[in-house]
Amino acid sequence: MLITLGFYKRKPGLSVEEFRHIWSVEYGTLYRTRPEITKYLRRYVQHRLSPQTDWPSQFVGFDGFSEAWFDSAEDRKAMQALPFYKEVLAPKMAEFLDLENSKFAAYDDQVYQVGGEPPLHSD
Repeated sequence: MLITLGFYKRKPGLSVEEFRHIWSVEYGTLYRTRPEITKYLRRYVQHRLSPQTDWPSQFVGFDGFSEAWFDSAEDRKAMQALPFYKEVLAPKMAEFLDLENSKFAAYDDQVYQVGGEPPLHSD
């Protein structure tokens, strides 16, 4: 299992509400409604972040992050090579993300979790 994480900053000039609407309603829906995408994407989760004022350390500074789960790196590459991804999803990201200050492609090979079934590993 490969989990790709993206840490996002909204495009300058967008309010938090505008960002969340575009990201969740317009963009996120495209992932779950397209069979050519769900063929490769096992799970897609969006996390909306807000500053926590009672926390003793500095806010992480992102508006949200996402998890995209794939069976393999090859499946992730295959999804990103699809015409729909290149022609619709990638340009849509540029509408609401500050791409220069967002961070992409952090890989997490999940080792441990609390609750639910433990992930399977070959090592």
